[in-house]
Amino acid sequence: MKKYWWITPLLLQVLVFPGQPPVHQTGVTRLEQLVLADSFLEAGKLAAEILAGSTADARTLAVCGLAYLKTGRIAEAEALFEKALELAPDNPEAHLGLGRIARIRNDPDEAIRRLHRAVRSEVFYGEAFYQLWRAAWGNGRVCDLSDIYERAEECYRRKSRPLPSWFTNGMSQIGRIPGGRLFQMEGRFDHLAVPLVENPDPRSRIRMIALRLEGRGEYLFDIDSASADFLTLSPLLAEELGLALTGSSTASGVGSGEASVRFSMLDKVELGGIVFRNVPVMVSDLHTFKGLKKGLLGTALLKRFNVTIDVGRKVMDLYPLDRPDLLAARIDRSAVAADVPLYLFDATVVEASVGGAPAALYILDSAAATNLVDETFFKDHLKPKIEPARIVRSGIQGAGGAQYVNRVDGLPVALGTLVFEGQTFHEFPMGVLNTIGGRYLAGLLGNPLLWPYRVHMDFRNGRLVLEKRSGS
Repeated sequence: MKKYWWITPLLLQVLVFPGQPPVHQTGVTRLEQLVLADSFLEAGKLAAEILAGSTADARTLAVCGLAYLKTGRIAEAEALFEKALELAPDNPEAHLGLGRIARIRNDPDEAIRRLHRAVRSEVFYGEAFYQLWRAAWGNGRVCDLSDIYERAEECYRRKSRPLPSWFTNGMSQIGRIPGGRLFQMEGRFDHLAVPLVENPDPRSRIRMIALRLEGRGEYLFDIDSASADFLTLSPLLAEELGLALTGSSTASGVGSGEASVRFSMLDKVELGGIVFRNVPVMVSDLHTFKGLKKGLLGTALLKRFNVTIDVGRKVMDLYPLDRPDLLAARIDRSAVAADVPLYLFDATVVEASVGGAPAALYILDSAAATNLVDETFFKDHLKPKIEPARIVRSGIQGAGGAQYVNRVDGLPVALGTLVFEGQTFHEFPMGVLNTIGGRYLAGLLGNPLLWPYRVHMDFRNGRLVLEKRSGS
């Protein structure tokens, strides 16, 4: 495991000599290093110390804002970015932060506008290009992606650095549709009711829907709000469809080990009365795919709608994204148990408090049959309050395979004013998952918190609403 260190401003005052950069500037340089090294918690602490010191300039405010954003302090980060732009309207780090917040709020157009200005950052150009590529990929205009690729290629060449593989993997997928549009949606609707299929394995409460692919047949897909992608296919399903595979990568997730990944393109995906055309897909050898012709659908698909998942009625209701009133009209406000912000750090994320620990951000995973808490967060905030006998070894099964970790039963979870009693949590090293998402999350909340309710995901307004079902 990598270890990082940082020096407090107080110590820097002792170490600075004539001719060296001032303490303030040195602290910001160290903060940039921490952010680039994905040392999110250390970056947040140092940012707080810097802001408590002398008056900060625009660049300092923006870099501190990035550190706050990566520790989940979204509102504070946004205020710092706005203040930085008042002082320096072209500050690229502030535009990077606001671009990422626009993605969190499901506003790709605003994100793209901001991130085009962010790639000029001398320090954070890599993250800026990644966020810009992801936002433009979701918007789907191939010509925009080609322009971004050329701009990135020139930037990385100038800095004598290799172009990241996600650029080349992406370009290999879209090369055959120059000038086209990815994820092109056809069909008009006010409401689609899609039947839910329950996973036959009683140990896992995953819910699935059927998608028709390439006009040939229907295949089951797990609803996985913790996946950032549109669709992921098993190798057997890709083989049955005769898909040409390009590129290569690896996928990491819950469970030990990594899975190989290839990429392809579907011409046609049908969901109820609508059709998506030119759909990039991942083909991954996940443990949960072994021997099966199936897949999973992620947040990149879900966030194109406002969604209700009702396991009691065995249906997923979809409404147009630009008509949140249609979803709102179906919610019985007198039966609402929780109404909290829903964030999109690619995957769905909410703020919660576990076992009386400080509130923090957690992945909201509709495909997970249990809950996780980051090992560092667990040791700092939960373990000191728990009788040692309650901490036992237990196995979890994820996309990466089986793994043995510590388990604690009977913890309460507060989501807004709603408290879930008696929840099971597993201590899990979240480092890889957090690095992938570029932010610190204290854990993962699974579907035991979701399925007792009608689950409304209002992706237009960024709200998660849990509604009590009749008779519950």
